[in-house]
Amino acid sequence: MGNYIPVITREYIGKVDVDDIIYIEQRQRRMAIVTENNTYVCYERIENIEKALDKRFYHTLKKLIVNLDKIIMARDQIITFQGGQELCLARECFIRTKQAYAAYLKELL
Repeated sequence: MGNYIPVITREYIGKVDVDDIIYIEQRQRRMAIVTENNTYVCYERIENIEKALDKRFYHTLKKLIVNLDKIIMARDQIITFQGGQELCLARECFIRTKQAYAAYLKELL
């Protein structure tokens, strides 16, 4: 049985499988949990969500967590994920994320 993150809003209540998450982004007071099929937006703190995540997830910025398992390429300050989503990162942040991704890939060997 997988790990889930509860998503509770006025419009809907549900759960997001941790394996489906591409990245999580704090947008002011709201949190966006992005999967290949949907983006779930709820009022939650990123610190609370981080407790349910494992070593596949890297805290890139203060308000951004990426799933290293879903990255297919890191080039020219752009992270490309499965499904075609892209994130453009600042230079220093990109370098740290690229190093974490390289270490993650080496660990998989």
